[in-house]
Amino acid sequence: MPEWIGGTRNWDYRYCWLRDATFTLLALINAGYFGEARSLAGLAVARAGRQSEPGADMYGLSGERRLVEWEADWLPGYETSRPVRIGNAASQQMQLDIFGEMLDSFFTPSTA
Repeated sequence: MPEWIGGTRNWDYRYCWLRDATFTLLALINAGYFGEARSLAGLAVARAGRQSEPGADMYGLSGERRLVEWEADWLPGYETSRPVRIGNAASQQMQLDIFGEMLDSFFTPSTA
């Protein structure tokens, strides 16, 4: 998905960013969807707890952590926005805000 049509900053967003999942978790809690929030919290804890390296910031559709990025130069891209990237090198980043975001969402007051 390009940041702008025709631009070169095209990233593969088919992943679960743990920080963004906590924002979804807060939205579910605030909307009263406590069962769904518990399920998402359980998934986040399970994914974060399975990793041998701390600070995993994103996961693939099957929970994989290694998301090698490569370019599919034969594809035209959305509205001819190239390059088309598969994977996401951001999976190798260390994002320390994840811990605070997770704790914030887990200790949000609710009526559950």
